[in-house]
Amino acid sequence: IPIALIAHMDTVFTKPATRVYYDKEQGVMWSPDGLGADDRAGIFCIVKILQGKYRPTIILTTDEEKGCIGASKLVERFKEAPWDLNYIIQLDRRGTNDCVFYDCDNPEFVKYVEEFGFVEAIGSFTDITHYCPAWGIAGVNLSVGYMNEHSYSEILYVNVLYATIEKVKKMLKVEEIPYFEYIPYVY
Repeated sequence: IPIALIAHMDTVFTKPATRVYYDKEQGVMWSPDGLGADDRAGIFCIVKILQGKYRPTIILTTDEEKGCIGASKLVERFKEAPWDLNYIIQLDRRGTNDCVFYDCDNPEFVKYVEEFGFVEAIGSFTDITHYCPAWGIAGVNLSVGYMNEHSYSEILYVNVLYATIEKVKKMLKVEEIPYFEYIPYVY
């Protein structure tokens, strides 16, 4: 499938959570140790999608929380995309149904992604802010259900997580996946 799914393996917490709680009625997970759903939730999404026998390109990075160091190194090593990609999906956005395009000004791509149930939002930076302009490929960061990231009060809405997984599966099932160019936003 000519789509890359991206997540980062680091969190802001130095140790993994040893106590994780789940409120079944509310559909919410949390940990007093720091949940680290940013971006454990993105990794989980990718694993669940792969378990469904989908075969997109997978890019997992390190040190996104320290300034996208892993993404920067990958772009230094590969000046052009080393895979045939029509667009990129990062699974690392807070909230419920956001789609963030950063400095990619491709209205056709925005419209396409929103057709899968997302709503355009604004963000600051993440790994695709390095890949997309370097490789000339449009990319989007999708909400995976966490809130209050980078804090000990971080929570994860599990139903939102699974809804995003299903939406991404629909994106991967498109018979003829369109190509979307990275068009830099002009300020």
